[in-house]
Amino acid sequence: MNEVPLDISAAVLPSREMLGREYILGGASYGDILRLAASIVSWSSHKGRHGHPLCLGTSSKALLMAAVIASLDNGPGLVVPASLSGPVIAEACAATRASAVLTDRSIALPKGIHPVPLHGEKAAVLPWRLQRETDKPFLWLYTGGSTGAPRLWPKTPNNLIGEALNLRDVFAIGENDVLVSTVPPLHIYGLLFSVLLPFVAHARVSDDTPYFPREIVRAVDRARATVLIGSPMHYRSLSASSFRMKHLRRAFSSGGFLEEADSLHFTCATGAGVSEIYGSTETGGVAIRCRAEGQSAWQPFSCVRWMMNRGRLAVSSPFLSPNLRTNKEGFFTTGDVASDFGDGTFLLHGRADGIVKIGGKRVNIAAIEQKIKSLSYITDAWVLSLPSRSGREHDLAVLIVTKRTPAYLRKVFARILEPTHLPRRIVRVPSIPTAPSGKRDHRGALLLLSRQEDRSR
Repeated sequence: MNEVPLDISAAVLPSREMLGREYILGGASYGDILRLAASIVSWSSHKGRHGHPLCLGTSSKALLMAAVIASLDNGPGLVVPASLSGPVIAEACAATRASAVLTDRSIALPKGIHPVPLHGEKAAVLPWRLQRETDKPFLWLYTGGSTGAPRLWPKTPNNLIGEALNLRDVFAIGENDVLVSTVPPLHIYGLLFSVLLPFVAHARVSDDTPYFPREIVRAVDRARATVLIGSPMHYRSLSASSFRMKHLRRAFSSGGFLEEADSLHFTCATGAGVSEIYGSTETGGVAIRCRAEGQSAWQPFSCVRWMMNRGRLAVSSPFLSPNLRTNKEGFFTTGDVASDFGDGTFLLHGRADGIVKIGGKRVNIAAIEQKIKSLSYITDAWVLSLPSRSGREHDLAVLIVTKRTPAYLRKVFARILEPTHLPRRIVRVPSIPTAPSGKRDHRGALLLLSRQEDRSR
């Protein structure tokens, strides 16, 4: 069995002096996390349990971090479901043969799946001995729900702990920092930034996950937070209000495209630049940019290599999931269209699957969406490509947040868009549907479109 590299071991196991320090703001200490981890290891070591993964049915950052430490100490493998709904947990358990769920809430569990009893307050601190091989998967992210067919993405200790250490060093997150996150920790972005990063940085993190603008401002001010972890959706909602958040020194955004105006509004209000993180569940973090610093191109992390492959971005990184198909040089080709901007940076131009054929012409959906959003009376918009009734090409539809009528919008679109770029369906919505992660909810969008079609029949 491979030895755990010193940096990972030291990062996960705090010194004795750190044991009494808060990890959760106003809650569990670093020592409490190790005791919870010991309880999980003790439970999993009983006959018949070792070898079966443990499903994490909780949004508690303390329990999630304890489960990671327990797994690294040769405890159970971990399955992270996309949400805490009963059906999603049942799917994740069935897909991975998990027979137990670590949870702190009432969840309708499938037959044969049992909750894990925890006795962390009685357990001794976990012995400081990490045993798991760092290049083998120990955690699987189950990404069912918002964008298509469910997928399982394996992650190794080198992937996750290595990325958390990289984030700590790049952004100088330390023990004086307090983090508040608006995104749940059951996705790669939330898990890395609001669970693993504060732990390896010896920082403190709020266990709350505020959602609405007033809640976010209140949570940041109450915690005297220095770091905010958000999504484009949250920065968009904040752009309609005034606030200060005077203790913030840094903010992050990931999970989608952050409008430049929303980024700059936040910086003007707080003085903190928003560092956008480009990446995915399967690749981990790839690159960063900060609009407040005048950056439009993406700067890769120093440990990430990139190249162009037929117009798409290809990356080689220590954070790639081990099941990705790479070429001989270790590069994985993403689904994102990009171009070389020079000086080692690149520009992103949308998803490759966002280029569709309409009327025999190639159409860039992202460009159409940006043109629609440029109208002053459009609060938000989402352009979608749907198979045409002929089945050969595509039709466009748009979900739009505005007070203007679809009839009015059709006239405006006819003036600013080419004929092949005109959406066939325009549906006004109070807000763009989003998944718990803050990403757009494709299934929710299709449901809204189908309801409108039913009403029109």
